[in-house]
Amino acid sequence: MAMRRIGSWAVAVVGVVLLLTLPGWMPAYYLTLTNRILFYSLLAVSFSFLAGRAGMTSLGQVAFFGFAAYAAGIMTARYSIPFPWPVVVGVGGAALLAAAAGLIVIRTTGIYFLMITLALGQVMWGVANRWVSLTHAYDGIPGVVPPVVMGVALKNPSNFYFALLATSLACFAVMLAIARSHFGLALRGIAASPTRMAALGYPVSLLRYLAFVLAGTLAGISGIFYVYHTGFVHTSVFDLQRSVWILLVSTLGGVGTFAGPIVGVAIVVLLESFIGQLTHRHATVIGTLFMLTIILAPQGVTGHLGSIADYVARRRGARPAAPGSLS
Repeated sequence: MAMRRIGSWAVAVVGVVLLLTLPGWMPAYYLTLTNRILFYSLLAVSFSFLAGRAGMTSLGQVAFFGFAAYAAGIMTARYSIPFPWPVVVGVGGAALLAAAAGLIVIRTTGIYFLMITLALGQVMWGVANRWVSLTHAYDGIPGVVPPVVMGVALKNPSNFYFALLATSLACFAVMLAIARSHFGLALRGIAASPTRMAALGYPVSLLRYLAFVLAGTLAGISGIFYVYHTGFVHTSVFDLQRSVWILLVSTLGGVGTFAGPIVGVAIVVLLESFIGQLTHRHATVIGTLFMLTIILAPQGVTGHLGSIADYVARRRGARPAAPGSLS
């Protein structure tokens, strides 16, 4: 176990060094892919936090993602409101929307929770399509330019990347700390047995509500970077297809692990890019990969790799001591 932790820390350090030097050696196209991986990872982590920690599988994270994207896009492109107000309104509005929706959704569990969060995303999709004077419906809102933050123009690809990287690492660190806190442990207990946790005196509904609002806020942060990265926001941000995509990548990487959603997003984004250059049936390939993962590694890629590492560690520990050793 100690060797596994040392190996994990070594991989993490090498990864951080590569990320910090990435704009200096990576072509622009792959830097764009990295940005997509980062902001979609924030969205996937928000989903995985609810599903893996609190036992709440939500298909409504796109509602908060899309709300923040639209809020920032409208304020920036149509009204030229300067930073930080588009970001404050976008993220704050996503948190308030999650707070309002949470009052309803936490009253349900299981398949009912899944369906009501799915309905939330579809309601937002309907509003975006019908409120043409504000959202421009299918035409969308183009011309969303990244802001200038403390004299640093995020329109520059390298500056945008570092801003996204810093925000993503900070969010991941906060979410990891929360998952390992008493709050996170209580959520795991609620996911396993809410009645038992209630009997022990835990405010089950309140804890589920706070988790839902927290995940919605993180999805809103992802939406902000999405709209500034693409420069355009469209009703497709609320599509059911995007919700299913987040479910797929999180399951592929491993919902039960913190790194799983990030790994899943990276795998699928890269596959969509590279396989898409060879055939227009890349969705079939990714769907086949997903089915094979569910069959062969139901705990996801990271969960399966962790099981392999544990097996190897046990095998090494079971070896008899060499002659003359002190063990």
